[in-house]
Amino acid sequence: MADSPTRTASDTSVVTPPVGAAIHPRPAIAWAAFAACLIAVFMQMVDTTIVNIALPDLARDLAATSSDQLLVLTVYTLAFACTLMAGSRLGERVGRHRMFVGALAAFTIASVLCGTATGPTELIVLRGVQGVSAACASAQTIAVIATMFPRARHPLVFGVYGATAGIAAICGPVVGGALISADVAGLGWRVVFLVNMPFGVIACLVAWRCLPVMRAVRDVPLDLRGAVLSSSGLFALIYPLAVGREKGWPAWTWVLMGAAVILVATFLVHERSLLDRGGQPLLRVDLFRSRAFAVGCVLSIAFFGVFGAFFFAMSVTAQFGLGYSALRTGLITLPFALGAAAGSVGSSLIVPRLGARTLALGMAVFAVAVAWTAALLDPSSAALDLPPLIPALVLGGVGVGLFVAPLQATIVSGTTEQTVGSASGMVPTVQQIGASVGLAVVGVFFFAQVAGAAPSAATQSGERLTASLRTTPVPTEVAPFVVGSFTDCARRQLSSTRPEVAPPGCSTRDAGTGPRARVLATAGPALRDAADHAAARAFLAAFTTTLWTIAATALVLAAACLALRRTPAEPVSPAGPRPRAA
Repeated sequence: MADSPTRTASDTSVVTPPVGAAIHPRPAIAWAAFAACLIAVFMQMVDTTIVNIALPDLARDLAATSSDQLLVLTVYTLAFACTLMAGSRLGERVGRHRMFVGALAAFTIASVLCGTATGPTELIVLRGVQGVSAACASAQTIAVIATMFPRARHPLVFGVYGATAGIAAICGPVVGGALISADVAGLGWRVVFLVNMPFGVIACLVAWRCLPVMRAVRDVPLDLRGAVLSSSGLFALIYPLAVGREKGWPAWTWVLMGAAVILVATFLVHERSLLDRGGQPLLRVDLFRSRAFAVGCVLSIAFFGVFGAFFFAMSVTAQFGLGYSALRTGLITLPFALGAAAGSVGSSLIVPRLGARTLALGMAVFAVAVAWTAALLDPSSAALDLPPLIPALVLGGVGVGLFVAPLQATIVSGTTEQTVGSASGMVPTVQQIGASVGLAVVGVFFFAQVAGAAPSAATQSGERLTASLRTTPVPTEVAPFVVGSFTDCARRQLSSTRPEVAPPGCSTRDAGTGPRARVLATAGPALRDAADHAAARAFLAAFTTTLWTIAATALVLAAACLALRRTPAEPVSPAGPRPRAA
């Protein structure tokens, strides 16, 4: 018979049951397959944040502009988000086992090619390929896990899965900083991509052997119209948000964002119409009848946006504002990562008592920790004193762990075996949408705050420069002109769309060889100190404002979590809510 097993009886993981049926292989095989899924999700989520640390070295090596650097960051999450729902449907059509292994292999190859890129355009394209491959693998993971383990095990396995994804994103800066500082084999920033190769090969081999072979459904329609509408809508929304500030918000960015609203609305109408006609839409809008799924998706989008904003602002402040090395920047996030690990483990003890309300507790703890961090910062000091921040960072990580670990199980708690496939594509989609939008929005907000703090920072640093010049051979009558020129240049640079680049006429290379050059050479150390002070003040001021905004947003999310039922929701059947027994 066509549906009978085709391998030896000793391999119980390769049976091909009817579509939608649960598969419960031997525990050892199930946990080995689960480990392969965790390795895959760890690599995929680490790559959303690890590149932040590599940007300064990458930009110097590849001569990447500010716009290029931003695209290197956003094209991955953009491609990830635009491909996930279509990837889930493709997995049903060609088989989730085959799709997962093939996509994971493609992700590994793309990572190696990213590590050997010779130019920014090449790297941007390969990052897009990496994102598409990650999406096609990730879209299968939740459905595969759901079918391998009985529903009673779902809180545990989805808790571990969610914790792994969250911790991986948190550990990205730490791992990236350590790898770049170690300069393995002289590879520099390239090692953050090449490190995926051994782990990807191991995960592919284990997955090929142990993942259950779920029967492919060749006649499943792909809903190409839905795929085009959803991908186009997400691209039209996220791309202008990512590059608009750099390009000065030309008219086409606003046109694209307006088109995004129309495309997304058309997509939802098409999906609803296709479902009503008895078709198989890319997104089952009936999933939103489940309060857990609907509220969970909204919370997931908002949280991953806030989460991405937090780490982006911290990384940019440390590297571009304070001049920290990759390793030092990564180590700032280490207390946060340790707290997240503790929170994820602790959530297994709290969820049985609080249920889905654990998410509200986690967000409240995170909000308090972020506000505590903001209260400890002093932009006027132009420095970041890390030891007093460690308790707040650990507490913030605990809050994130409490929120992320039960999030996956909460969202899919209202799905059925018939709808889990669509849900498996939707859950990581909303996470990546949140991360992409959050990164783009915080980029606009954060650098607007830097520009707002620029006049004050330039003035204060000018006063510092005046005091410093008294100890140099610079003539007293010339010092006011040096200070005035510095103050104007610092204000213009920090207020520009590219605060890392000196404005025309402000670089020491523009001084020539005359008297001005000699004065600048004499005042060089004092000028560099004042410039570092101005950047640190402006970036720390922007970081503080951003943290207060994130804390307020997290409190709103904590309140929104209370809309979730205390206990998991009843699964929603395709025909509607399941009637309760009398």
